[in-house]
Amino acid sequence: MMRGLVQSKLFTGYSIGEASPIDVSHLQFADDTLLLGVKSWANVRALRGVLVLFEAVSGLKVNFHKSMLVGVNVAESWLSEAAAVLGCSVGNVPFMYLGLPIG
Repeated sequence: MMRGLVQSKLFTGYSIGEASPIDVSHLQFADDTLLLGVKSWANVRALRGVLVLFEAVSGLKVNFHKSMLVGVNVAESWLSEAAAVLGCSVGNVPFMYLGLPIG
């Protein structure tokens, strides 16, 4: 579903590198998912929609209480508003992902 969002230009991932940049929108390992994207309300709306759709088609539930929105060089006020839309908390760098410190 994330690949479809990116291909249809409904979600903009994060670009890594300069000479041959690679766009990354999501990383998954087992039941953990890391979603990466540029700061935009379009991305927030797309994420909310795809997570609701995922729940509907899979019968699984996203645990928004364990989910967090982390921004790099993003105003705390914007993060708080976006986290409220997504129903998750605002996280800080560094944070732990799969037992590894990210930051």
